[in-house]
Amino acid sequence: MTPLITKPGAFEGIPAEAYHGAEICPAPSISSSGLKLINARSPAHFWWQSPMNPDRPVQKQRPHLNLGSALHDVLLLGNGRFEKHYYVLPEGFDQRATRQWADYIEARDYAIRKGRMVLTKAQFDTMQAMAEAVSKHELAGALLTAGTPEMTLAAVDPETGCWLRARPDNLPFNMEIIPDIKTAADASIDVYERAATRFGYFMSAAHYLDVIDLIYGEAKRSFVLITIEKEPPYLVTIDQLDSVDIDMARLRNRAALNKFADCLKTGIWHGYNTPERPIRTLQMTNFERAMINQAIDRGELSYA
Repeated sequence: MTPLITKPGAFEGIPAEAYHGAEICPAPSISSSGLKLINARSPAHFWWQSPMNPDRPVQKQRPHLNLGSALHDVLLLGNGRFEKHYYVLPEGFDQRATRQWADYIEARDYAIRKGRMVLTKAQFDTMQAMAEAVSKHELAGALLTAGTPEMTLAAVDPETGCWLRARPDNLPFNMEIIPDIKTAADASIDVYERAATRFGYFMSAAHYLDVIDLIYGEAKRSFVLITIEKEPPYLVTIDQLDSVDIDMARLRNRAALNKFADCLKTGIWHGYNTPERPIRTLQMTNFERAMINQAIDRGELSYA
């Protein structure tokens, strides 16, 4: 199969399904999601889900993510994309009532076979309310419209020679502020900082900015999250990711990319254990150690 991309650059018109579902570069490539998977789990987990795996499992729908995907598409691509790629169940739908809802069950299953995402009526209503909240937020609207949505970027890492790819939600014309759409149950600052760290948002920001720099040249750019809460009053927040923390996240990306490059060279996609360290040392958590030491200090536990 001829790759969709044969040279580094920015490309319009590559469908999301092709970007996520196949290898679009001349050689195995990796995205931010791949780097985060290698960092959090292992190269073996990345390989299993990649196009390099001839037995790659069919990607199943994850209903809890469909609302976020629908919001993303409506905000960036309009209702045309939504109508082609989503199916909304009627209000009151209950798949257990097979006779009453037989036609809709059949229509839903057909939509899934055709690759369309399924939303409940409640999810659809929530998505519309969230989209309306963004439309009323002047700065969020400006950040998401002053540019090209869903541009596919491809570059070659100068250190490893590996292909990198990225797909910013919106690539601004001036490329000074790179926005990324997120949803959250709670976007209050203390809760959201923990979530952003846990989900690797800083690693994603570092990767996107690095790929943009490789294509367009280095420049001072910032990365912001436009986050919409999933419950009323559907508050919209805009958070600029700290540049120092983005630099720290680059260390994680580099370590994961080096593992990716090594695995490509050796053909060995190892798991948690590596050839150099076939046996791991398993330790208590720092919290449990602290609890035991406190109990020792109180005289409740003793080595004697």
